[in-house]
Parts: sequence; structure tokens; C-alpha cells
Amino acid sequence: MKSEGEEEPVIEVEGERLDPEDPEGSGGGAAERWGGAFGPVLAGMIIDVLDIATFGATGIYIGFLLGAPAGWYLARRLGLDRKRALLAALGSGIYCTVPFTSPIPVATLIGVWARSRQAP
Repeated sequence: MKSEGEEEPVIEVEGERLDPEDPEGSGGGAAERWGGAFGPVLAGMIIDVLDIATFGATGIYIGFLLGAPAGWYLARRLGLDRKRALLAALGSGIYCTVPFTSPIPVATLIGVWARSRQAP
């Protein structure tokens, strides 16, 4: 028991962020670094796989229905604003609809080009 004249000791703690570039203190991590490095390329590969899946007459009927939502989702996950995500969705939908685009991995090549233009 404490007498009335005694005060509780105060413990002072100083905190320091591990990464001064990370204002929220989320820490990033390996998954975030790998996603930033391979995100555009992987997104292009996914769109190209959808293009292969919608080969021939199938692409004319469901290519846009599969490509556009995938393009929107991937663009938003990569941090594009709504206007650019809409353009990416339209481009992905048209790309999956157009016949004879399956042999050429255009979306993957665009992903490689976009990644090469990003700052390290």
C-alpha cells in the first residue's frame, strides 16, 4: 500500500519507425516488394492466359465479359485511378475479344514495358 505522499513512477518510452519512408508503419515486406517488381508483368500474363482461354469463336462471345472485369481488377490492384482502370478494362476486354491475338503475348510485353518505366 502506498501512502498519500508517494507518486507512481512514470516510465517514458521512445518509439522509432523502422522505415522512415513508410509513414503508416506497415513495414512493407517481401510480398509488397515482389508485387511491385512483378505486378505489371504478372497482370499481363493473366490477361494473356484469359486471351488464350477465349480462343476462336469463344472469344467473340465471352472475351469481353472475361477480359474487362479482369483488366479492371488488376488495374485497381496495381494502383491505377478509376479513369485509367476503366481504360485498362476496355483494352483488356477488346484484346480478349479480337481473334488471332492468342499467339502473341501483347499484354505481357506491355507489362514488361510498364515495369521498365517505373522508378526502382
